[in-house]
Amino acid sequence: MDEAGVEARVFGATDLRTGLKAEFEREITSDDVEAFAALSGDRNPLHMDEAYARQTNYAARIVHGAFQVALASAMAGMYLPGRSVVVGSFQCKFPAALRYPTRVRVQGEIAVWMPHSGSGTLRVRVLELAHSVLTAEIHVGFSLHEQRPETPAAAGTRPLPADGRPLVLVTGAAGGLGQRLAAKLSGDYQVVGLTRGPAGVSAERSDGGMEWASADLTADGWEEDLDEQLCGRKIYGLVHAAWPGSPRGSLLDVEPDIVAGQVEFGALVTIRLARFLRARAGGAARMIVIGSTFATVDPTLNAAAYSLGKAALEHTVRLLAPELARKNIAVNVVAPSVLPLGMNSATPSRVLLAQTAKVPMGRLCSDVDVAASVGYLLSEGAGFVTGQVFPLTGGQL
Repeated sequence: MDEAGVEARVFGATDLRTGLKAEFEREITSDDVEAFAALSGDRNPLHMDEAYARQTNYAARIVHGAFQVALASAMAGMYLPGRSVVVGSFQCKFPAALRYPTRVRVQGEIAVWMPHSGSGTLRVRVLELAHSVLTAEIHVGFSLHEQRPETPAAAGTRPLPADGRPLVLVTGAAGGLGQRLAAKLSGDYQVVGLTRGPAGVSAERSDGGMEWASADLTADGWEEDLDEQLCGRKIYGLVHAAWPGSPRGSLLDVEPDIVAGQVEFGALVTIRLARFLRARAGGAARMIVIGSTFATVDPTLNAAAYSLGKAALEHTVRLLAPELARKNIAVNVVAPSVLPLGMNSATPSRVLLAQTAKVPMGRLCSDVDVAASVGYLLSEGAGFVTGQVFPLTGGQL
């Protein structure tokens, strides 16, 4: 159908799911490109001057890449997820030029949906219909603006029930890796998935048997609020998978506050979590922190702040190990190499193929590999292992 005159569709959190699709078609005319140029101020002759464009390797005027991003915005705001969406990010690639006038089909598919955080990723493809050519692939990070946490005054405190199994708290449980770790561990442990949210949000139990709580690990006082949500239960394991993104750029290019945020999360947040576990462990306990080979094994210059933060995390764990050992608490780091999920879910396939080619085992690290290492470190047999970093490299030096 054509997008003209369409009213925004309405999808709630319970309606969305991975794999949900929508599409629309529209003509792109000279008047459309002229109007976009007037609004944006981008009157580059490759888009506007037919005589100039003929002399280039494109041989004709092409549509602005940002125009196609606007089509992705229309998909998100009008079709999928629709009226309740708030766009947080765009990641784009343009494999072929889009010459005009033309007609395109815009296809949207929910690639990632995390119901407990109310956020996800929408993959949008723009196809030039005359020749069935893919001209844009755009990953749209989004959330739903109608999902608001209840306040304590409205909801009260709903304590999480106990079920007799050892309790394991998983931070970052709404993220790609954290969510999968929490799901895999829930077969053997009573798992509470911790998602980011304001202090005072009541915990909830999901239909899948896992439990959920909320806290902002960078805020003051989250420890007391989380205590209330856990209803005073003792913690056996703490799997720390949360991380505040992976900013791109070298240390000389990235803003100082971004560098400070990465280092603070690697060091101070890890220390606070260790103190939280020490105070609430009922005996022998385990803390497993998810690091990265981009820390000290293979630091990367184009994400230097991230590497520095993860390196700070490794050294923090090493220094915490002797102190926690006095309380019979083992703490270790599992450091996976590139994982094709989470913050890498929108990475182009050619980049992932290049990374795979570097691994002697011939494949990338997976959530199954990480979960197996975490499972071992939570086991009784790993009680004497502490202060160690376990790189998951597949043989890559």
